[in-house]
Order: sequence, then structure tokens, then C-alpha cells
Amino acid sequence: MTERNLDVFLDTFKSILEGALLCLNDGKLFNEKIHEIEQALLDASPELVSQLGQHSIESEQAKKIKFIISLIQELELKSNAKLNWFQGLDKHLKRTLANDI
Repeated sequence: MTERNLDVFLDTFKSILEGALLCLNDGKLFNEKIHEIEQALLDASPELVSQLGQHSIESEQAKKIKFIISLIQELELKSNAKLNWFQGLDKHLKRTLANDI
């Protein structure tokens, strides 16, 4: 993977992450985006590892990587918050139903 290809990968990966954040409320679409993220990483991994072993990362690429990390953190935070909300709702409904019986 050339330096140019690394830039293309970083831009594409950023776009996929932003798309996942936009569809967080659509479970099916969100799941598809997560699969797309995983596949992008799997497809690029061998070339990324090879290139990173041969060339140092430029400052602009480091900035892109830092932004991608912040997107991943935001995605994790928001998806965990949504999961926690549903788990709390589940517990509440179970307690309510148990009290009615």
C-alpha cells in the first residue's frame, strides 16, 4: 500500500465511521455499517501493516488517525449508552411485570 493508498484508506474509513454514527438509531443499517467497518479493516490490514513497517506516518496521516480514533470512541460511547438504556428498560419491565404477578 503506497502512502497515497494509506490516505485513501484513512479517508474512506473515516467516512464509514461517520456513516455508522449517522445511522445509530436504525439497528439494521447500523449493523450493516459495523460489518462494513470490520470488512474494511480486514481487507486493508495486510497492506497497512506492510506499509507501516516500511514508511513512517506523516503528520497529516497522524492527524487523520487521531480523528478516526475520536470517531471510534464516540461510536463506542453512543452505542454503549444505547445498549445500557435498553438493558435498563429491560430490567424495569421485568420488575414491573414481576410486581404485577
